[in-house]
Amino acid sequence: MSINEQLLARVEALRIPLEDDTSPIDWKDWYHFVLLDRNTGLRVLVNLNMSGRPGQGEIQTSFLVNQAPSQLLPNLPSHHKTFGVAFSQEWKSDMVSRDPLYLQGKDIHLEINGKNSNVTVENSRTQQSIRFQGTATASPILVTEDETFGSGFIGWGIVPGLEVVGELSVFGQNFPINQDWFCYHDHNFGRFRWGDDIGWEWLVAFATCDDGRELTFILDRRTNKDHSEGNLPYIFIYLDRELRKIFLGSTLNLNWDWSPSPILPVRLPGIMASLFADRSITAPQNLRVEAADEQDSLSLVLNFDSLTELIVPDNQQQQYTFIEEVTGTVEVNFSIGGENIKAKGLVYGEYVV
Repeated sequence: MSINEQLLARVEALRIPLEDDTSPIDWKDWYHFVLLDRNTGLRVLVNLNMSGRPGQGEIQTSFLVNQAPSQLLPNLPSHHKTFGVAFSQEWKSDMVSRDPLYLQGKDIHLEINGKNSNVTVENSRTQQSIRFQGTATASPILVTEDETFGSGFIGWGIVPGLEVVGELSVFGQNFPINQDWFCYHDHNFGRFRWGDDIGWEWLVAFATCDDGRELTFILDRRTNKDHSEGNLPYIFIYLDRELRKIFLGSTLNLNWDWSPSPILPVRLPGIMASLFADRSITAPQNLRVEAADEQDSLSLVLNFDSLTELIVPDNQQQQYTFIEEVTGTVEVNFSIGGENIKAKGLVYGEYVV
């Protein structure tokens, strides 16, 4: 399919003013990839985040691998559903360039040039690595550039389909990344502080229909920290990498179901996990998404089977934001243009407080 490369370039453009030595240190740009393997059930997150400015900032990396409890893989420790690492490094002036986007640090590499992406993350301590190349195959969307968010603003652009090739390695077991994998990518940017009165509910789901067609769903709702207030939710629906439908506002209902008692989740990074070792939480167990307008309707049933908590501190005000990373399965009933479509697949989401 044809990709609007000018729009794609706006989605991917680095917003932090690299050349300004006086720019505020609450600038953030993060490049986010989710990979889902329909064969093994593996779900992977790679997030590379630039925060602050060169010489007075950090490059932060998160790399999570989840295996499905119903599909535990041979040669991986059976008592682990989640393998993860999160680490930071000082942002030195020669680590990042703008056009094309290039990021090179210890154990990480990111390059985005037009439709093509190249990503590497390695961590010998946790015996995890991933290398892949991606080519954008779905229509990009620049959702917002200056939405009010906490004490500042946030922007968001999505590329909900990359054709990928590469390799994932976990505990010495290698998994080829190929055409059977789905890859979602987005870019968030803006100025705000972790620990502000902010939260969000976000997910990407990928499902295969009985006839082989593919559905992608991207849901987002920005909220305050306790989720009592928020913007109107919306969901983008792609059919075979083409945007076919958007439900938003009153046409869309989200119904979360929570664990009956608090749990102690897998937590990252290590120093934050130690600091909050006794903090138990109630966890999202499933989510039902219902949407309907005069023409079409949608029902998603999402069951989450793993949760990892990422703790993100603000480097100025000693506050924290907790990002609950959830993965699982999705069942789809979608009626569009008089056609009823059923599909099943995988979901990756975040519930942020």
